[in-house]
Amino acid sequence: MSSSTTSGPGVSGPGVSSPDADRVRSPFLDQLGLGVRLALTNGRDGWGRLLLTACGVGLGVALLLFTASFPGIVQHRNERLYVQNDTFRDEDLPTPGDRTVLIATADTAFRGTPIRGRVVQPEGPDAALPPGVAAYPPPGRMVVSPALAELLKDPANQLLRDRLPYPVVGGIGPAGLLGPGQAGYLLGSDRLSLDAGADRITSYGHFSPPKPMDPRLILLNAVGLTVMLAPVGVFLAAAARFGGERRDRRLAALRLVGADRRMTARLAAGESLVGAVLGLVAGAALFLLGRRLTGHLRLAGFSFYPEDIAPHPAIAAAIAVVVPLLGVGVTLLAMRRVTVDPLGVVRRSGPGRRRIGWRLALPLAGLALTALALALPTQYNPSGMGRTAVFNSVQDTRGSLLVAVGVLLMLVGVCTLLPWLVEAATRRSGGGVSWQLAIRRLQLSSGPASAAVSGVVVAVAGAIALQTLFLGVSASYEDRPGPRAAVGPYQQSVSFPGGGPQADRLADSLAHSPGVQATAAYTEFALETPTAKSWELPGVRIAGCAVLRGFATLPDCKDGDAFAVQGRTIRPSGGTSTGANTGTNTGTNRGTDAAAETRPGTTVHAAYFHGDGEPPSWPMPAVTATVEPVEGADPNGRLGSGLLLLTPAAAPAAALRGQPATVLVAMAPGLPDPKEQLATAVMAIDPQGFAGSPLDRVVDPTYLAVKRLLTAGSAVTLLLVALSLLVGQLERFREQRRILGVLNAVGTRRRILGLSVLWQTLVPMALGMLLATVGGLLMGAVLQYTAGLPFALDWGSMLAMSAIAAGAVLLTTALGLPQLLRLMRPSELRYE
Repeated sequence: MSSSTTSGPGVSGPGVSSPDADRVRSPFLDQLGLGVRLALTNGRDGWGRLLLTACGVGLGVALLLFTASFPGIVQHRNERLYVQNDTFRDEDLPTPGDRTVLIATADTAFRGTPIRGRVVQPEGPDAALPPGVAAYPPPGRMVVSPALAELLKDPANQLLRDRLPYPVVGGIGPAGLLGPGQAGYLLGSDRLSLDAGADRITSYGHFSPPKPMDPRLILLNAVGLTVMLAPVGVFLAAAARFGGERRDRRLAALRLVGADRRMTARLAAGESLVGAVLGLVAGAALFLLGRRLTGHLRLAGFSFYPEDIAPHPAIAAAIAVVVPLLGVGVTLLAMRRVTVDPLGVVRRSGPGRRRIGWRLALPLAGLALTALALALPTQYNPSGMGRTAVFNSVQDTRGSLLVAVGVLLMLVGVCTLLPWLVEAATRRSGGGVSWQLAIRRLQLSSGPASAAVSGVVVAVAGAIALQTLFLGVSASYEDRPGPRAAVGPYQQSVSFPGGGPQADRLADSLAHSPGVQATAAYTEFALETPTAKSWELPGVRIAGCAVLRGFATLPDCKDGDAFAVQGRTIRPSGGTSTGANTGTNTGTNRGTDAAAETRPGTTVHAAYFHGDGEPPSWPMPAVTATVEPVEGADPNGRLGSGLLLLTPAAAPAAALRGQPATVLVAMAPGLPDPKEQLATAVMAIDPQGFAGSPLDRVVDPTYLAVKRLLTAGSAVTLLLVALSLLVGQLERFREQRRILGVLNAVGTRRRILGLSVLWQTLVPMALGMLLATVGGLLMGAVLQYTAGLPFALDWGSMLAMSAIAAGAVLLTTALGLPQLLRLMRPSELRYE
């Protein structure tokens, strides 16, 4: 007798599923979860594919995390710059007290390495300590940063030890440094004063408004960041499809047990999700490892503490979400071209041809965005009409972002055009056996081969565009005319803060230093009155007659005379002017007669006074004669209309108090390291002295920083692309191992198989380099036009980048040959 179990509405029994439960559970999530379980239980072969995918995705994720750390790096660096901004003068100077400190700048540089120096003198027992320092060093002692300690220990740096001969009594911690590579020292003193160039502070750290960045550099940064990150996205999409052919064969087996086509696509997406998540974990591990190594690296002249490198939480969360979604999305899109049947897999790539319409739409959309950026109204061009080479809407921040998005669309368009181009170029076959094998493989499946070099193509196209834009921007920084060579004997200039009253003594001391042939000292400062500002009055230069004769053609000179310089203004850049007022502090570039501006007896005082108390006032002397300047006599270039040349008796000695002394120096010819020798001699006289080379070309430091960072970023991107190529190559070899085993079993020579694999790499690479060159040149021309820059090309750099990229592809192919030879065995025919 049999019994039966009945279930009425709302009753559930064994083997009966509740309708409510069926409505709650999502088939998509169930099938995605099943794909995850299949990926994790697929044996050694499946884990090998997952590890390769994780390595590929992890490389991209690591670079994305470092990029996401950039806002934090900037914030921490600004905080460190804040505490190092300590030599400033407030309007209300604090009076000496228990918490005040006298501090003076003592910076120097040694063979290209800048060294930050400060001379300190606490005025009370509760004086604020500098960040990173446990106690003030006694007078004549110093504390140094770890980087400077290493320089001082180097046996080859005897000149540096002579320059800083003070005993080291401590170190500067990370709180007082910009990075582990910053060289700096803190020297104790008991001879500082406000008149000698020191400042009085009560705390360390002062807000200083950042200097606005050149809009062209903003555009260069935006385009450079886009160019460096675009290959990462391309490779992440390619890595998500690693092992696609073997996965499709497994899905065909699942079709035998009743899975439909939607289910197979979701199962494949679940497997890709596992690789993407493992890639996130691997990328986070690589990021943490790389962050620890940054403390020992010097990147483009910068150094960073590991704790300062942390991704922004919002960006890191976006990466954690977008990368798995990208893996799932790419897989679902790829499965649309695949028909998985119980008897096998059919790819829809034979009869149908790739369409070019939507591929061309992407770069055209990028051009449209660039044109839109040109039409944006800005603070320089409120109406949005017109275009100049100085200011246009692209050089605004909004315009730069629009152009960056446009460049990204153009790069993606170049990437999508590559499979179409490879397919079009390989429709016909011929030639040798290895060539025919390679072309036939590309005809059957050109996608993996194109994807393998797509990252390189995007990187090269972006690099060519960036280099073309960089060439136009650099012309305005590096191709400027250099300073005019001095016709006199003096080529170097030394400044001693507060040394005006002792200018002749300082020059005499420097003249007796090794390697110094001659010196000439003067004191120069701007003037003002209660009713006239410095730019409305002439500046003064005070020196003896012998020195003044070198600057102007004097008819006669005796102590007490005053001369007004009239004629062309000689600027440091080498240009001349007949009277344009440039608004310099010293008043030396004014185009009016200095004698006519200030009548004798007018009470004047020094402008921008940095001494103790109020600047002394004194009557303007009568002008003895108007003289013509000697062009090129002063390497500083500050000689021209609007300058009064005074002998010492023409101004009271008190007028020199708190003013800097300038000493011109002629070095002996043939002296090794003349700049280092001079800097050492200067700091032996006064640690606050600074030796400069006004005749050297000076490039904007912000531009140099952007140039170095872009160069370093390009190198990191190229390294990532090379590693991704190697990972992708190994995966493609594993995909083809059964085919290689069959060909080897039927007698195909290994040389032919190796050449066929090489051709499969060379053909897409050659087509990709052609596409990258054309696309990069077009993008570069558009960027130069939108930035208002003259069109120029650097063929040498362009060929070098293409050669480096091609070499990276060939190198990774060569590194994969041992794995290829190992797979060319009949044993690879075994299939589980």
